[in-house]
Amino acid sequence: MNLIESRWIPVRRESGESHIAPWQITDPDDPVLELSAPRPDFNGALLQFLIGLLQTACPPEDGDQWVDWLEQPPQPETLKGKFLPFSYAFETDGEGPRFMQDHTLLEESDIKTVDISNLLIDANETHFNKPGSINCLCPKCAALALFTLQTNSPEGGRGHFTSLRGGGPLTTIVRIQTSADSINQTLWEALWTNVLENSDFDSLNVTVVPKTMEAQFPWLSPSRLIKAVIKSDTYPQDIATTQIYWAMPRRIYLGYNEEETSCDLCGAETKKAYKNYQTRPNGISYSNDPVWRHPLSPKYSIDKDGTKKAFRHLQSGGFSYRIWPSLAINGYKHDEVAKVVSFFLEQRRREDQFEQVQIHAFGYDMKSNKARCWYETTFPLYTLEPAILERFAAFTEILIQSSTDTADMVRGCIKDAWFKRPGDAKGDTAFLLEAFFSHTETGFYSSLKRLSDQLKSGGTGKEVLVDWHSLLIQTALQLFDYWTGRGDFGTVNPRRIAQANRKLNNWLHSKKLKQSLFVSEDKEKAA
Repeated sequence: MNLIESRWIPVRRESGESHIAPWQITDPDDPVLELSAPRPDFNGALLQFLIGLLQTACPPEDGDQWVDWLEQPPQPETLKGKFLPFSYAFETDGEGPRFMQDHTLLEESDIKTVDISNLLIDANETHFNKPGSINCLCPKCAALALFTLQTNSPEGGRGHFTSLRGGGPLTTIVRIQTSADSINQTLWEALWTNVLENSDFDSLNVTVVPKTMEAQFPWLSPSRLIKAVIKSDTYPQDIATTQIYWAMPRRIYLGYNEEETSCDLCGAETKKAYKNYQTRPNGISYSNDPVWRHPLSPKYSIDKDGTKKAFRHLQSGGFSYRIWPSLAINGYKHDEVAKVVSFFLEQRRREDQFEQVQIHAFGYDMKSNKARCWYETTFPLYTLEPAILERFAAFTEILIQSSTDTADMVRGCIKDAWFKRPGDAKGDTAFLLEAFFSHTETGFYSSLKRLSDQLKSGGTGKEVLVDWHSLLIQTALQLFDYWTGRGDFGTVNPRRIAQANRKLNNWLHSKKLKQSLFVSEDKEKAA
């Protein structure tokens, strides 16, 4: 199977479900609306595959070309002509080099053969499949699983390296809505919005390596594979920048049997059954010093002055509006948004052209080599002038800090009500914090929209803070009443509950909280 020429990508078109070749994403006769893989992490990987392919094969030379193709997508035959010169690198089987597989592996001893289920990042977990249910994959799902693993690879033991961005990186892409009718959105718009102009992409990582096939696709490069075997790190200056989309940290060679069966993942009938693969340690080790720059991944600062950064990964609990500024406001607390986000805000923001702009974010919650969960969401993205953006960011920090402080106080007061000695109480009560942030999430994003509108029209935004204070009070008291009233009647201590309730009320109306929100007594009374 060839990933350029074959129809292997599962999609939903206007006419229904089908499979397409990459060059068919702009088919005008039956528009492709979205990806439709059997697993959500496969959809995330496919978005990156297609963005990477466009960035590799046909990046826009300038902003005018990008706009031209956004407004008038190229014909499928045009894309096919751009993609075909790279098809040699996208063979998944056969005697020659195979896509994201190490063909030198078979020349070595001590090769380990493992079940095909280990190709899935959540192998033996229950997030997407029943345990032990994946014993055979069809060629399409095997290719998807392989790319997903190489792109997101977690820690896999000694010599089994993580991906270029670390295990299970957070990915963010820009989504645009060009009309009020969201039904008209296509997969092409989702992809092309995140393809950078040639010069901006090339400037991501310092390298002078020409964009040869071997420099872009490591499975075509014997020298790169040998360098991996002798345990030598790969640095940005060693490869073409496009390899960040085609990184290959794992040494894998897929095996298949010629037999008629069905795929345990998608259910399709197949004549090629992928039941195991061969692997060995010491794949390509992408050095994390210096940290690479990837166009789809945000970074956070690991020191106070922001000189050292690392790729952001999701934690237990997934997405919360607390991390929204770090994904949508470049430079917030020295954090760095994904390049596609910053480039859109700086170069492509034309508010009259887009009905709405969002960030589509997704990734695994990883712990060591285990995927605990897959998270996916969309956030609003605001295109503001620099002078307004600075004030907007300051207001955003006030909203988040006041919410965080209130959530901590609510948890503390609930514990005071629950336990005679709350400091000695055992057990994880982080769920109380998450409940507070979940209940205030809609209000947070509504506040952002109001702030954006008010600041752009010359307003102060203070009314938003007054209303936010009211929401914090309402949510805090509701959650306190809910959680303190759920105990066994015989174990509930009314006196402790009353004291904790008084403590919470005093804090919610305290001068400290009001000052942190810039809420004056007069404004509060007026509200």
